[in-house]
Amino acid sequence: MTTIDRVQLQTLSALKAIAILAFASMAAPCQSEEASVEAIKAAIEGAYVLEEWHRDGTILRPPLVEARTVLLNGLLMFIAHDRAQEDNKTRVAGYAKYILEPGKFSYTYEGWTAVTQKASGPSVSEDVPWQGLRTFTASVENHEIRFRATNGPQEFKFTASGLSYSDGKQTRVYRRVFDK
Repeated sequence: MTTIDRVQLQTLSALKAIAILAFASMAAPCQSEEASVEAIKAAIEGAYVLEEWHRDGTILRPPLVEARTVLLNGLLMFIAHDRAQEDNKTRVAGYAKYILEPGKFSYTYEGWTAVTQKASGPSVSEDVPWQGLRTFTASVENHEIRFRATNGPQEFKFTASGLSYSDGKQTRVYRRVFDK
């Protein structure tokens, strides 16, 4: 290993350590501590790419299923392609606004389009998945930021490397590809 390689490796290791420490400082290790709204916002905002979609006891991966989620400046965007069922291929695009408050996260879709391709032909729906705000309690546990729905099984979990979203029936696991 050359001196340049060692310096690059040490620099990369130092940058990783700084990133881990920065995230750890935002995600307090004690459940009783509450991270600030600004710290949570900084920790969750970014772009995410789907790695796994757990559904009906099966783990689906790209290119069979693909999705992107972006959270940035109070906006959330979601796009998904589900090709897992040959006779029921679905494409979804939605955009939402979100609100962060101390101990609370809420969001509502403002636009939504779902196109389903069946053997009988395509169908299109522009009905948003629900009306009004979906509200979550926000907490920091074991270096994860968690948003748990106040009226349902939905949960977001954010870590330094990605996020997962579960609706109680299925879970999507994303990796972070862009930090704000």
